Amino acid sequence: MKTRLTKLSITNFKAFRHFELDLKGRHLLAHGANGSGKSSLFWALYTFLQSATKNEGEIAKYFTSNGSESLLNFYEQNEDTPATPKITATFRDTNTGNERTYSIGEEIHGTHRIPELLRGNQASDFITYRFFFGFSNFRNSENFNL
Repeated sequence: MKTRLTKLSITNFKAFRHFELDLKGRHLLAHGANGSGKSSLFWALYTFLQSATKNEGEIAKYFTSNGSESLLNFYEQNEDTPATPKITATFRDTNTGNERTYSIGEEIHGTHRIPELLRGNQASDFITYRFFFGFSNFRNSENFNL
């Protein structure tokens, strides 16, 4: 079964108070000014895909406001009633067109050992500037002109 990420919703996580992205299963190139949320998008996707390999407690620590590994939005935490932190992703089976939605959060761990997410985690290709920098310095004497 081949699946594609079609929608991503991020609430109260890193730079995002609330963020929705409709990918329609296409590739994503994120670019923007410093502080625009590129790294937060990376960490949300990374945390989501890694959650398929982790136990509930290993995921909850990122969504608690008092933990040392908390990844919650700082400004949202100052609200009287902060939004419930979670990451939700919808995937479409390319053969059947059927969609499935999964979520993770402090009390939600709907991704543990899901085969399609485990495969997605193994096949995820996050190419960052660090990758280009390391690759360029390792293989070439000239810098990339991005």
